[in-house]
Amino acid sequence: MNPDLNAEHYVIGACLLSADAVRFAEQILHHSDFYRPQLGEAFRIMSAMRTAGEPIEPYTVATKLKEHQVGGLEYVHLFSFMEATSSAHTVEFYAKQVREDAVKRALRAAGQKLMQQSGQEGLPPAQVLSEALEGLRAIRENTPGKSLTSKKLAEILAVVEDHDWVVPGLFERGDRMIITGYEGLGKSTWIRQMAILFAAGINPITLDHIEPVRVQVVDVENTEGQWRKEVRGIVAKAAQYGKHDPGNIDIACHGRIDITKDTGLSAIHRLVDQNRPDILFIGPIYKMVANGINNDDDAAPLITALDSLRDRGLVLVMEGHSPKGNGQQVRDLSPRGSAALMGWPEFGFGLAPEGDGSSAATIQRWRGDRTRGTDWPKRLEKGGPFPWTADNVHPETRRKFYGWEKSQGGGF
Repeated sequence: MNPDLNAEHYVIGACLLSADAVRFAEQILHHSDFYRPQLGEAFRIMSAMRTAGEPIEPYTVATKLKEHQVGGLEYVHLFSFMEATSSAHTVEFYAKQVREDAVKRALRAAGQKLMQQSGQEGLPPAQVLSEALEGLRAIRENTPGKSLTSKKLAEILAVVEDHDWVVPGLFERGDRMIITGYEGLGKSTWIRQMAILFAAGINPITLDHIEPVRVQVVDVENTEGQWRKEVRGIVAKAAQYGKHDPGNIDIACHGRIDITKDTGLSAIHRLVDQNRPDILFIGPIYKMVANGINNDDDAAPLITALDSLRDRGLVLVMEGHSPKGNGQQVRDLSPRGSAALMGWPEFGFGLAPEGDGSSAATIQRWRGDRTRGTDWPKRLEKGGPFPWTADNVHPETRRKFYGWEKSQGGGF
């Protein structure tokens, strides 16, 4: 049985499109899994280049191949592989094919060896069986990305803590947040406000100026018309106070999309490839699976799909829905459908009305923050330059950038 050489070409092409693809492929296959040794060498070289922070392009890889005296793979071949690959995200699909082909070859070789040894005179059957089992065990355990390494505690403590902030004090790269809340209170408005302010160069919590953040929105519930209606005022004020064009956000409005299927997830990865955001606002999460989330089995593939996006260094901000009120004085605002969603994100916030009115909202943490020392507020108040204003906006920021003060009555 011949291997799928096209799959090997697509893996190399995806790795040339994005260094992230090299990292993903390293978790699935080893350079020795390639049927063509030249392609395996190209993959090994690209892995080393990624670790060293070197640019991975057809020319640079071809140069390295020549330096290592690897023949039969020129710049024109590498360029054609890259051109034929639709998206860097396809690397996972094709890397699995390459790995499966390698395992099948290893199994056939083990079977042939077993047949040869079983026919040899004088070779004890127990030895034949032992060697066969050892060979099968080696095939099973030779899985990239599964080995464990350890360090001395002293080595770990010697590293100076270094936060990989996307937004200092709020989000580190790879953070995940789920926001729930009472119906009609304004959680969707707060989520949209955050997206627009991040892109405008405004910290949506402290209202200080920050470096603008690239934002992608995938809204699987609302239409473009609803966005136009809801955000014009926020965009106008952000344009006045911010450092960047607040309309510089990429928004994809879509109906229910099943991201547990390859077609749905690939479509989102292609958007990420195209627009290269730092923060992805996506949801509501219950509309990203075929039949909603009713148990942990429903949630598991959704979490896996979302983590494939998070693994690209994205911050994920997601809207979730909590169970309906059941007459209890304190309503549970954790995401409905699966307990697995409660322990998964770095931040889990629920917006609850403060008192009988709706001029303020308490932020209930249904999941303890994994990242300490962040600036997330305890409550939101309506008023000020934007629909929602956090309780921890510094008075000097109000005076310096916005020219408004907190009133005696608690509003803005």
